[in-house]
Amino acid sequence: MLKSVVARLHSLSARWKETDPTYRHKRILIFVLLVLHVLPLWIFTYFPSQDGPAHIYNAYVLKVFHGAEEGALIRQHYQLNLTLFPNWFTHAFLMLLMYVVSPLVAEKILLSLIVVLFPLSLFYFLDATHKGKNLYGFLGFLFSYHYLLHMGFYSFSMSVPVFFFALGYFVKHKAEMTLNNVAILNILCILTYFCHILSYGLLTLSLILVSIISFYQNPRRVIALLSYMAPLFFLMANYLLSNDIGESDSHFGLSQIWERIGSNHLWSYLLNTKSLVYFTAHHLIITRLMLIMLGTVFIATLHNRIRQLKISSRENQFLLIFIIFTAIYFIMPSSMMSGGWINDRISLFIFPLLLPFLQQDFHRYIKRGLVIVMVIFALAHLALSYRYYYPLDKMMKEFTSATKLIKKNKAVLGLFDDRSPGVKKVPSFTHDEFVEPFTQITSYYCLGNGGVDLVNYEAKYNYFPVNWKDGRPEIADYIVTWRLGENQPTEYNLQRNYDLIHSTENLKLYQHKLERPSRAKNGQ
Repeated sequence: MLKSVVARLHSLSARWKETDPTYRHKRILIFVLLVLHVLPLWIFTYFPSQDGPAHIYNAYVLKVFHGAEEGALIRQHYQLNLTLFPNWFTHAFLMLLMYVVSPLVAEKILLSLIVVLFPLSLFYFLDATHKGKNLYGFLGFLFSYHYLLHMGFYSFSMSVPVFFFALGYFVKHKAEMTLNNVAILNILCILTYFCHILSYGLLTLSLILVSIISFYQNPRRVIALLSYMAPLFFLMANYLLSNDIGESDSHFGLSQIWERIGSNHLWSYLLNTKSLVYFTAHHLIITRLMLIMLGTVFIATLHNRIRQLKISSRENQFLLIFIIFTAIYFIMPSSMMSGGWINDRISLFIFPLLLPFLQQDFHRYIKRGLVIVMVIFALAHLALSYRYYYPLDKMMKEFTSATKLIKKNKAVLGLFDDRSPGVKKVPSFTHDEFVEPFTQITSYYCLGNGGVDLVNYEAKYNYFPVNWKDGRPEIADYIVTWRLGENQPTEYNLQRNYDLIHSTENLKLYQHKLERPSRAKNGQ
């Protein structure tokens, strides 16, 4: 057996040496960039996201819900929502990982997967549209760390690379849709659905557009392709019918749409690629330089297509899709049907969808220059993230310094005066906080002890798997405060009803006085 393993390794090594040196160097560069982009997720204890801690906690609730001891208090106040709604992916994936690793490690694995898959999906998508021409796939590294990931929208963040894998797979196999290809396409689309409904809707639209543009001269072929997607239409119809869509009509009046088209905020967000901005406005330096690069290549591409009389060629199908997605970005409201950040989410797709249109047949020195520029953009963007991860990680460690003091099956409440603390000791950069990483951080105090998080926002919504049962506990057994200062909440009367059992420069942990005698009595 050892001989066969050695022989196989030798064969792989020989084939590797026989491949084109340019191809080898490209793969090595991609591997190094993937490692560099995953490193911060494992170097630092905590990932500073806004809603991430709540996702980890609710996945933990799913895992222990039926536990005899750990799920006792949880079952009193939570109920499971096991319907087939979008958003399931993150919770199910984290829950399964928690049977093997700790909650924090489970989150790191999920985040690593999201960060790695974004550039890989872009390379695959571009290669599917133009065989062997995926030059602009290196922009996937810049896009892998984005605002919505740091908002803690993990399921949506996973849906984006799955979107590009699914769309790329369809483009690659649309000419010959065998039963196996149809099955794989539907699996990828259904996975997108269980990640996020918006990405699923955009994917369905993209598949329809590509089908029509590619085979508009053969209507039967278009109808056949659309019939392969019948399960996708059924899923979307089921979702829309099971949710109240009547209230959304008020968002699509001509006056509202015209107001959004003229919105300075929406134009600024798109033209500055603010979907890549999360901790400091200095991210904008990188995004603007990226747009200058893309704009230059776009003008050169347009000039060549016009000169070669290829402006109506099928090669330009993704220019049309790019235009349609841009129109949707302006037409859609910021929130609808309990979902928010709609424009932010759509904007993340727009520029990657333009990439297949852009010319790639440049001189090899220009290609190398473009790769170098894209790699510099990605590394500079990552370096800015590193610079803020370090101080934020220190503050998050301070916030979670008393988690081991929480007894089993207790209710915990977090009170904040500052959900987005400024980062100290970073004199050369401003700290314009776009993300508030302390919003759901109290969830860490309820991991591993069967606790109920009273700040658990997910439990209010029917598109998450854990919902409130009969309301929240009336008394918070523990209250965690962060930078309250003199702003003491009068409704809890901390001085009279609670004992201070732990404090740091910014954190205080209070325990309800009714808890202490009962534990002393039970311990006798």
